Amino acid sequence: MTKTADGSEVYWDGLHYDAFNQPYQDDLKFYLGEAKKARGPVLELGCGTGRLTIPLKKKGVDITGLDYAAPMLERAAEKADEAGVKIRFVRGDARRFKLDRKFKLIFMAFNSMQHLGRREEVEGLFSSVAGHLAPGGRFIFDVFNPNPLCLVRDPEEMLPVAYYKDPAGQGMVLVNETYSYDKAAQVSRITWHYRSEKTGKTLKKSLNLRCFFPEELLALVHYNGFRVVKRYGDFLGRPFRGTQTKQVLVCVPSP
Repeated sequence: MTKTADGSEVYWDGLHYDAFNQPYQDDLKFYLGEAKKARGPVLELGCGTGRLTIPLKKKGVDITGLDYAAPMLERAAEKADEAGVKIRFVRGDARRFKLDRKFKLIFMAFNSMQHLGRREEVEGLFSSVAGHLAPGGRFIFDVFNPNPLCLVRDPEEMLPVAYYKDPAGQGMVLVNETYSYDKAAQVSRITWHYRSEKTGKTLKKSLNLRCFFPEELLALVHYNGFRVVKRYGDFLGRPFRGTQTKQVLVCVPSP
């Protein structure tokens, strides 16, 4: 099983990952716009299978992708070849990475920052980002805005979260989710149950996501040497409100 730094196992197969996440495209236009505004090299942390990296490269962005999970990077390289683009994909840890160039934009999309559960890990992320930003560079990331209703879900409750064609040609795959909230760690501990409708077999994979509450997130940014210049509640650029499901922060190093 392939895990992220926090023990999540859902990144074991790039084909299944893409099939599961195919509907999620609402952030592409936003990150493309931010990359174009950067007018320089871009680094995506937690790039996965290149869902954003490859379209940005096809639009002319000078982009590098970094990820912890080898199966994600293998799939990303395959997709880049199929798309006819050359991208530098690096296997590395967002908590402590060292590359040989600076970037005008570093971004961490699709809730990837929520794999960093401990304060020291968040500090490592911001430190590594600060060391790789070119003058005038920005750091952008998005995370969920915690939903109190989710945090009190019955851990025995199983809900469907995805239904897609098996990449191996074995019919359809139904993914059900069980969810429990670790109040001490502020971590959502999720299990995805991948059930093949053809074989009846089920694979269970873990997903751990740290919950960052709005004021806490602002404090983490501040005390790690950055300041927030924009805070959105979605990828349409609307200001953050407590009722919105996302927190999208545009940050720059503090003077």
